[in-house]
Amino acid sequence: MFELQPHLRAAMSGDPDFRAVLWEVGGLEKSRVDPALWLAPEELVEMEALRGEKRRREWLAARVALKGLLLADGVVAAPATAIVRKDAAGAPRLVVYEPDTGRYEVRGCSISHSGAYVLCAYTPGRHGRVGVDIERRTWRMLYLRRKYANKADRLLDPPDSIGAGTLVWSLKESLSKLVGTGMGCGFPKLVCNETEPGRCEMFDPAGAPHRGRYEWLERYALTAVADPPDAAAAPAPPPRRGLLERLARKRRLKRLRRERAMREREAAKETAGAPEGAPAGDWCNREESNLHASRH
Repeated sequence: MFELQPHLRAAMSGDPDFRAVLWEVGGLEKSRVDPALWLAPEELVEMEALRGEKRRREWLAARVALKGLLLADGVVAAPATAIVRKDAAGAPRLVVYEPDTGRYEVRGCSISHSGAYVLCAYTPGRHGRVGVDIERRTWRMLYLRRKYANKADRLLDPPDSIGAGTLVWSLKESLSKLVGTGMGCGFPKLVCNETEPGRCEMFDPAGAPHRGRYEWLERYALTAVADPPDAAAAPAPPPRRGLLERLARKRRLKRLRRERAMREREAAKETAGAPEGAPAGDWCNREESNLHASRH
């Protein structure tokens, strides 16, 4: 039922800080994806609100790829129990919610798409963060250099000026997604320092270090930036609960309050009719015994 064609392709594999996967947008038709089976009700509403068929297909393909990875890793048993939501800073967070068991987990996640591909990632730890980006080589990077370059940026063996610009831009976009500010953080304030082939040390505007990875797929740069292990141990702010979940929780609380009020009213009635100093329960039992005796 949840078999995907073509199969998901692991990206930047072997990293303990995140799991990433690449998929083709055209896989939606090849796999005959039914959104009702893959998406939660609130996600179906969000998808229908998107404008343009191309935007909806990219949005759906990214979530199907992410949930396909979660299914393969055994994180969830059904794709609809995994929901991508945004936290207070606007960064996406992966929420796993199973109403039957009450399981509720929050993990870091990130989504990107370019051309025919979507790139998705999530963190194995509950408090980690990750940002990913897929960027196609383009000569425009040469003219955009002043908008993203920093004098401290360093690549060990850049393929060429266009490839180097594409890599640096993509790594900084991944970092901006991790911190949740997007391009508003100012790419020239971010620093990329490649320490070994395919691995970089990234610094955000506050100077905090992060771990970066990259690899090439044809003319596309695939990049990911994750929190270091010590930073991932700090709890992240929980994302806002979805509308349906909030309504269900509100109904449960209302029912519990109503039941408690009924019990308090019944206890008050029993206490009001009991003689002073007598336990309400014993008095009620005696009254019932007297009533039963009077009938006979």
